[in-house]
Amino acid sequence: MISPETRISNLERNLGAVVKAIKDLTDEQKITNVELSQFRIDFDSLHNAIPFNANLFLKPSELADLLKVSTSTITKWRNEGLFKKSSIRKVVRGKRTDYYYHRVNAVKDISTIKPIQINTGKKLLDRFA
Repeated sequence: MISPETRISNLERNLGAVVKAIKDLTDEQKITNVELSQFRIDFDSLHNAIPFNANLFLKPSELADLLKVSTSTITKWRNEGLFKKSSIRKVVRGKRTDYYYHRVNAVKDISTIKPIQINTGKKLLDRFA
């Protein structure tokens, strides 16, 4: 029969081994999380750098920045019906409704009523064809 002191000693040794194993696994997991975060940052930067991957629909604030108007002006134009149905995507989230604007079609819709100048970095476009 094993004495209680021996049992406690064995349990303490086993507990130490288990704690060491948990620390090793946790350290490896932290490295994995750091690597995963870096991969995500790298992917996002590469994804944004490729023009073909540009988001097709814009938030009202992004469209307002592009057209150099306020977001309330974008909302006013939407309420007045200046955007075609193909230019707006309506997303209902519970009681809230968000509107997204097609990157090309929305600018075309507005260019018919308001002269738009878009700075592309190379030249200034005075109309959107």
